[in-house]
Amino acid sequence: MSDPQEQPWQSPDIKGLALLLLVTALAFGNYAGLLSVVPMWASAGGAASVAVGATTGVMMGATVAAQMASPWLFRILTLRGMMILGAILLGLPTPLYVLSDGLLWILLITAVRGIGFAMMVVAGAALVAELAGMGKLSTVAALYGAAAALPNLGALSGGVWVAQTISFEVVFWGTGIACLGAAALSFLLPAVRTEFSLSSLAGMGRVLPPLILFLITAAAFGALTTFLPLAGPDAAQAAAALLVASIALIMGRLGAGFLGRAGAGRLVVLSALLGGIGLGLLAFSLEGPLPLLLIGAALVGAGFGAAQNDSFVVTVERFGPGKSGAASTVWNVAYDGGFGVGAVALGAVIGAAGYSGAFAAMAVAAVIIAAAMPVLTRGRGA
Repeated sequence: MSDPQEQPWQSPDIKGLALLLLVTALAFGNYAGLLSVVPMWASAGGAASVAVGATTGVMMGATVAAQMASPWLFRILTLRGMMILGAILLGLPTPLYVLSDGLLWILLITAVRGIGFAMMVVAGAALVAELAGMGKLSTVAALYGAAAALPNLGALSGGVWVAQTISFEVVFWGTGIACLGAAALSFLLPAVRTEFSLSSLAGMGRVLPPLILFLITAAAFGALTTFLPLAGPDAAQAAAALLVASIALIMGRLGAGFLGRAGAGRLVVLSALLGGIGLGLLAFSLEGPLPLLLIGAALVGAGFGAAQNDSFVVTVERFGPGKSGAASTVWNVAYDGGFGVGAVALGAVIGAAGYSGAFAAMAVAAVIIAAAMPVLTRGRGA
């Protein structure tokens, strides 16, 4: 699905990239650590399933809304400045969750964090494109994705376990401090600038098919992380499934980075199919058997990870040199929009169909769209 021509090799900025990976890992420790814990906090306060889903929906909605301001932010801030301010907005409000488990308070804090998260992911992805050199983009993007996903191994499943067995407060304070550490380290990042204008969006139609398929995998993972801890498995089983999904996400992203050297855009259909099949397995294993639950979680994670890398590289390549800001913004909107849509949509269906029925319905929709996309785009150069 990608033009296979070789891009000219450019030497990557090793020091800048290494620091970016460290900052990303710390900041995503905050994001991943609270991904399931904030919905649990809302549920503990008496929120219904739709409201629980709204906690993730508001996080992603605020993120997408802030990403729409990227053209303005790129004009007034360096990418380093965006990383610093974003990490502060993401981490500083986090301990304030402890003040109340009321839904409105949770949504307010979450919205502020979403704005900070938007600034970090847009600036971080743009820095990858600027520092990597086009000849190494697939490999470096995979490493960046792994740095973003590695916190999931401890923070996503560990946050659930700590919240349920120790306290929510420990999770909120720990993830907040980690993110402020990322803000401090961000002062050492290179002061690179990029831009995003309406003219940068020329050729947007060429990136829509892979982005739609990527959005499907993001929605699947958003549904998994928001509702699995509430859907039936006990704390240990839910933590195990989230850990497996996180490992599979990293493996999928690294694998796609290796395979992407032969040409990007070849894996997004398969990735979306894997996500849909994984959701289907989850639908039939929420009450057991555990091995089937773990396989389903692994497929959702692997599909999401592979689609992340493949869709990001093809988006950057098709936008072309000098448009990393536009490519990063568009790709991150698909990422975060899909994540939020998955959580909100599943929360809305749960009330009528239950957890198993909602996961099954989402699985069917994902498989149908993924299977139809190659037919719908045949002959269009997508």
